Amino acid sequence: MKFVVVRFLVTATMLLPIVFSLVATSRAADFPLPVFKSFSIEEGLSQVSVLDIAEDKDGYIWLATQSGIDRFDGNEFKHFGKWQETESDGLNTVTTFQIEPSLDKEYLWVGSIAGVSKFHIATETFEHFPISVSSKIKAGLIKRIKIDKSGNVWVISGRALYRFSTLLNKLVQVAVLDNVTSTLTDIVIDGNSHVWLSSTSGLYKLNSAFNTLELQQLAGTNLTLMALAADESLWIGSGSNGLCRYPLFASNDFSVSTCFDESSGLSSNDVLSVLFQRNDNIWIATSGGVNIIPAKEASEIVSLSVSQSKLANNYITSLYQTEAGAIVAGSRDNGFSIHNPVLSNFSTSAAIGNNISGIATHSDNALWLATEENLWHYNYHSGKVSGPYTSMIESEGKLSSNKLLTVHYDKQSDSVWLSTRAGLAKLNTASEQLDLVALKGKAGYTLNVDADGDVWYGGYSDGVFVYRPSENRVIRQWPISLTTRIVFENNESAWLASISGLYFANKFTGEIRNIGESNTNFPKDAVVTWVSRSIRGGYWIGTQANGIYFMAVEDNEISSVSFSQIEADSYLSNISVGAIIEDQENELWVSTTVGIAHIDSTLSSVSYFGAQNGVSEAGYYIGAAVKTTGDTIFMGSPKGLTRFKPTDIKQQPWSPKVNISHIEIINEQSSGSENLYPNTNIEELVLSSNNVSFSVEFAALDFTRANEVSYAYLLSGFDNKWRFTDHRRRAVTYTNLDPGNYTLIIRAMNKEKVWSPNEATLQIRIVPPWWDKPVWRSAIFLSAFLLLTLLVWWRIQTLKNRSVALAKIVEEKTKDLEDVVEKLTQLSSQDSLTGLKNRRYFTCRAHEAWDSYERYAQAFSLLIVDIDWFKRINDTYGHHVGDLILVKIAELLRTNLRNSDVICRWGGEEFLILLPELNVHECYWVGEKLRKAVEKTSFHCEGHDVNVTITAGIADIRESDSVEQCIHAADKRLYRGKVEGRNAVVK
Repeated sequence: MKFVVVRFLVTATMLLPIVFSLVATSRAADFPLPVFKSFSIEEGLSQVSVLDIAEDKDGYIWLATQSGIDRFDGNEFKHFGKWQETESDGLNTVTTFQIEPSLDKEYLWVGSIAGVSKFHIATETFEHFPISVSSKIKAGLIKRIKIDKSGNVWVISGRALYRFSTLLNKLVQVAVLDNVTSTLTDIVIDGNSHVWLSSTSGLYKLNSAFNTLELQQLAGTNLTLMALAADESLWIGSGSNGLCRYPLFASNDFSVSTCFDESSGLSSNDVLSVLFQRNDNIWIATSGGVNIIPAKEASEIVSLSVSQSKLANNYITSLYQTEAGAIVAGSRDNGFSIHNPVLSNFSTSAAIGNNISGIATHSDNALWLATEENLWHYNYHSGKVSGPYTSMIESEGKLSSNKLLTVHYDKQSDSVWLSTRAGLAKLNTASEQLDLVALKGKAGYTLNVDADGDVWYGGYSDGVFVYRPSENRVIRQWPISLTTRIVFENNESAWLASISGLYFANKFTGEIRNIGESNTNFPKDAVVTWVSRSIRGGYWIGTQANGIYFMAVEDNEISSVSFSQIEADSYLSNISVGAIIEDQENELWVSTTVGIAHIDSTLSSVSYFGAQNGVSEAGYYIGAAVKTTGDTIFMGSPKGLTRFKPTDIKQQPWSPKVNISHIEIINEQSSGSENLYPNTNIEELVLSSNNVSFSVEFAALDFTRANEVSYAYLLSGFDNKWRFTDHRRRAVTYTNLDPGNYTLIIRAMNKEKVWSPNEATLQIRIVPPWWDKPVWRSAIFLSAFLLLTLLVWWRIQTLKNRSVALAKIVEEKTKDLEDVVEKLTQLSSQDSLTGLKNRRYFTCRAHEAWDSYERYAQAFSLLIVDIDWFKRINDTYGHHVGDLILVKIAELLRTNLRNSDVICRWGGEEFLILLPELNVHECYWVGEKLRKAVEKTSFHCEGHDVNVTITAGIADIRESDSVEQCIHAADKRLYRGKVEGRNAVVK
């Protein structure tokens, strides 16, 4: 049975009780850490080093790499490298260092080791401008390109400063640094149009009257970069001394400064990039990681860890903020990362530990947390943690750690109770241990303590027990399935959530009732994972893949309960609910298998938060959630503890721009396509009668959740309803449209079924041919009518004579065609040697299985099998024997698999098997079964008895983001099995 998250994933070592602090400063604990989504060559980036970032007028992100420049739309990359046929179709060299958009963002200035290029975005063409050199100035790489508010283009290369002359259409040298042992590193133009330049020997200012560089400050200091803040303060980075802020630099007063380096918390003194976020946070990239100086506390530095923030790596070379507010970080070694500040509002930390399966409120500022083997006391205001407290059990004469699940704090008795795999446990404050006090050997899942002090204990398989501590005995037991949640109706009765439904039980009378059996609005066999009181007066019920219900109880009569399902058609009804927390504004926060969902107070709008929001990517445990008196919500997951305040969660409108990224036209006379509109969002497309077909590609610029976007399109004047597609098929084709005017409208929708208001529109005008005019149509019609009249009689006679002969021919040809179609259908999906399905057929079935997995969570596993030493068999006995071995093993594999399993010959001596509904462990046993069957079979071929073994690799689709990635994972494990000796199944 699948629950929200399977508990007990790993075995932890036993620790002695200790007290420690989770965070070094309160600021680091309170600051909402950003979460990134990273992209590298696996997603289509041309090269791993992203040295600079820019954005064009349509919102596309452009990346400078060591292979050229790449355009990114959230789904795909479009690469521009070295020119091939003419210099206008590419760069002079592939290694690019700088990319800077013009003021109107119609084109990009690209700096490389060969000079500067101007890239026209609309036509995708390049102009190249080499650096002028002399006996004193040698050509160097382009260190920086800056465009001032007047549109002037400034370029730094080596010791020289250049400016682009529109009159001469070339780069003109402006000034040269006199110090031959120094180079220029950066350029800033202040509000008074003064040009400042940093160098490896100090800070200089351009004297525009004499075109000379004058040393101003910091003589002899190696300066690496500069950044001008909105308040006109100058931030200067160095290669070894960190970053300093000079507020009065315009008046040449450098006596006042604020510096940040390793001693003040900066990750490294080697500063690579600075970004002033629009909310006044300051981002600093160093060779040791990314740091943030929060706007509200400029003296604190927050360092981002790669593991928690999901940055590409620590060596971030460039930082950029898009017009929409997204932060893009380019790395030296692993692509780039994108952070959407609107999305990231949650904080998930594994500082206490992973696998937090139980949470209980202790006081206004403290919690009890149960991990797999340890109990902790956590003061979430101070960050201090006490523990761990452990439970030891004896097995076969050896002590081992007991497995903990749920923790409950009983305020009335000041007692801490736990359900464990070995029974009911209680914290012994004197020994600081968890003592098993009752129900030994009865594995528990949940518990609660009523007003009488009786402990209600929900077991895994032995039912629900009511244990009375004062008498040390069980006073009641109900033999129901695994119980996930216990909530009291009064002092004697409780609601029991279980995997077999929702029950109501009375501890005094022993009565128990399945609520679903008497109510048609609630499934009686639902897997119920949560029940809790609502401040609206009823109860919230959470289920596995049946959604969320509100249960009303009228006049305290259990027989009069009624149910209403919340957003029955939403994505929430297809996933498993772990907990439902209602905040002070009557809004619901739901932990699930895939993240956290939010339902507004009207219960009519659902939104979802995933890993990109700081939520645990592994989902959340059933029941592991509490709300404190301060309305802070905590949720436990395999990846640690998630903490948030509902008032801090920003619900911004989803409004990415939908762009038309490519248009392709096919002409009647042409064998291929032509008249390509590469990337610009043109307003009107004019087609002639020769254009028989056109295709339009599009993308919504949601850079962090592109795979969750779906699309609808409509061609007004042709389509009578909207057509829908997903992020994998972002294209539409129309063929042979009648002359006239049309409008193509393309819309984007997110997972919450919210449509972006920024839709794309394209006016399409199809011009009729010369003969398609009223006068010519009339003349042609009359001529055709007369000709037709003359030919009708002759034609009728001819058809009569041929009708009998044709009927016979058609009958014969139809039968031949049916035979050919049947044979071709079989050949297209079957391997000719083994009779198994081929790679093409398997790929189709695998993607169908992937679609079912994404929509219905119907998981599957892949098993790739390879015949050991097959080349040796061919070399020893001949290829004919090898072919017979392939045929016999194919038949042996087929007979040992289910009818629902899909097996194909993947290539050579490899076979690929899709095993629906099997996890990796079940798949392993299937692999072992096949391996043993082959190992014990002796194959008699051409007079030879040949013994054969196989090696197999296994992968579960839930470990991968695509079918191809899953196949690759199985293949890697197969290779590991080969390396480790063959005749094995590796998972």
